Parts: sequence; structure tokens; C-alpha cells
Amino acid sequence: MKVCFVLPSLAGGGSERAAALVINALNQSRYERILYLFQAEGAYLSQLSPDVRVVTATKTGWIARLLELASFLRAERPEVVMPFLSYFITSLAVSLAAIRSRVIFNQGSPTTGFLEDPDFQWRRPWRRRLFALMTRYFYGRASAVVVTSHGVGDDLVVNYHVPRSKIRVLHNPVDVGAVMRASEIAIDDRLERERPVVAAAGRLAGVKNYPLLFDAVAALAPEMPLHVWILGEGTERERLEAYAASAGLATRVHFLGFQQNPWRFIRRADVFVLTSVYEGFGNVLVEAMACGTPVVATRSLGTSDIVQHEVNGLLVDHESSAVAGAIGRLLNDHPLRARLLTSAGNSVAHYDIPRVAQRYEQLFEELTA
Repeated sequence: MKVCFVLPSLAGGGSERAAALVINALNQSRYERILYLFQAEGAYLSQLSPDVRVVTATKTGWIARLLELASFLRAERPEVVMPFLSYFITSLAVSLAAIRSRVIFNQGSPTTGFLEDPDFQWRRPWRRRLFALMTRYFYGRASAVVVTSHGVGDDLVVNYHVPRSKIRVLHNPVDVGAVMRASEIAIDDRLERERPVVAAAGRLAGVKNYPLLFDAVAALAPEMPLHVWILGEGTERERLEAYAASAGLATRVHFLGFQQNPWRFIRRADVFVLTSVYEGFGNVLVEAMACGTPVVATRSLGTSDIVQHEVNGLLVDHESSAVAGAIGRLLNDHPLRARLLTSAGNSVAHYDIPRVAQRYEQLFEELTA
């Protein structure tokens, strides 16, 4: 079976990483794997299997790219075409190509959260209305819509009238073995001496809501002088540094920047905390579990699929007192900590690459049968 994934690029986002991991893991004896990119760039290019055929667009401008993609699909006639992010242009290209490919959208973020995110251009009312109309039309025409969590699927069904029969929940893959091996690499001795430590990871942007974490740590400071490791980079760094200083945490919050291997830091933290306003999934929670670090996450459409409250982690409301209370519990209640870690270690197997790839293969077989 010929399968073609379509992406803008392989820049370092969650959708791009998921696409690279899944296409690498598909059984090469059963699938001819094609990755079509509008731009041949991104951190995950070097991680592709040499058996994956990478095709890069040569045109610029969306109309020229649409026609070029349609021409490519007409020539190749893949049984399955799966766009990540490039949903509308890919759907149009398949129609122009007049081929009978199954088009499967792959969505990692809740549409409502994406449209409300100030980091993106759709925040303007007329653009949001246009995007919502396009979503209803194109998603309704897709053969299926893969979503990374039940919450992402519910958002599409309730707010954009996508038929529930088209929704398929396939959680993102995580290379559990690679994460565990990478986490064993040492870090700077000076950081090792800082205890207790809370780690957080992700781009420095409003949606990650780091101020909520800082407020929680500040509330704990009188009884528990925590250190915080922030793993990530972004446009909000200067503002967040100022916020941490204003909260009295200038010497305790350490901005460690983008790390090629964040897992070695996460493994050595006492608690991992994710305070995002919204998440479509939350790979980093699974990765923290694989590293053997207990997790606290704020409730959102994606995190609720991963964290089972009081079973493999703690799931809390978007309030500093709730986040502070959860951190305090994990640092002080050792039996709870041990129980959560045992369960979390068992949970991560569900997200390991071979298992997730098998679910994708079952979907492809079902839709093309």
C-alpha cells in the first residue's frame, strides 16, 4: 500500500515529530512510505528512515503549490494521503487530481484552543469565522480524522459539526526506549545540587502558562524553597524572566533554553509540572513518566487522556493553589509518590512507537478494505 504524509516542513513541533515517528515505524514490507514536504527543513529531517521517500515541493505560493501537489498525487496515486497541518490544500489537491485516495486528517491540537491562541493569526474574528467554515466543510469530506486525544475529537464534533463516525483517537507515539536511554546522560553537577527541583518544558509562549507555575512555587517558598528548571526557548523569555523576578524567584528559576536532550534534566527533577492553558496531547508528560519523574498537569483536552488523577499522576485545576498543593504532596507523601511512579511506568507502554504504528496500520487497512 502506498501511503503519503503531507506536511509544511519537519520543524520542531509536536505534529511534525509524530509524523516522523509514525512514518518511520510503518512496516516497510507492507507500505511504500512517502513524505511530501512544502519545505525541506526541520529538526526531524535527519531522523527519517532512509527507506522513507522524501519529496519536496519546488513551487512557492499556495496556488502553485496546490497544483504541484495535485500533479504529484495524480502521478503516484497513493491509497492513503494523510496531511498533518496542511489539511485544506491537501484535500483540494486530491480533488483536483481526481484520484480515489483515502484522505485522513491528522490533528494534534484542539481547534478552539488554536483559534483563541494569540500566537496565531486566526484570533481576528473574521479569520476565525472563515477557518471555522472551512473546517466544517473539509473535515466533513475527509475519510477519517485522526485526533491525538478524545478532547480534541469532542471539540471538532461539538463546535465544528464533524461527524463523530469520522473521528479516530490515536495517541501520539513516544520512543520510550530512546527517552530512557537519553535520560541517563549526566547534567552539570551544580544543577544536581539544587534540591528540591521542579522541571517544566515547552516553548516560552503564553499558551504554556509559566506564570501559573511561578505563582505556585512562590506560594510554596516559605516552607519549601524550590528550584525550577525551564527547558525551552521562545519569544516570551524576557517577560517570563521579569515575572519570575517580581515573584521573588530570580535566583530560583533557571531558564536553561532549548535542550536537544531535555530528558536528562527531567529525570533528575523531583517533580515535572505542565501548566498549559490547553494541550492537544502532551507528549512531554509521557516522556516524564518514562524518565521516572512524577507528574502534575493542569486539566485540558489532551492531558486528561494521559494523566489519571491519583493513579499515574496528579491532574489539577488552573489555579496556583491547586498546582502548589499537588507539588507539595508529591514532595512530602512518599508512599503516594512511589505508587504513582509504578503506575506511570506501566502507562507509557501504551504510547510506545510499535504499538501506535500498529494502530495506524489497522486504520489504513480498515479504510482501504
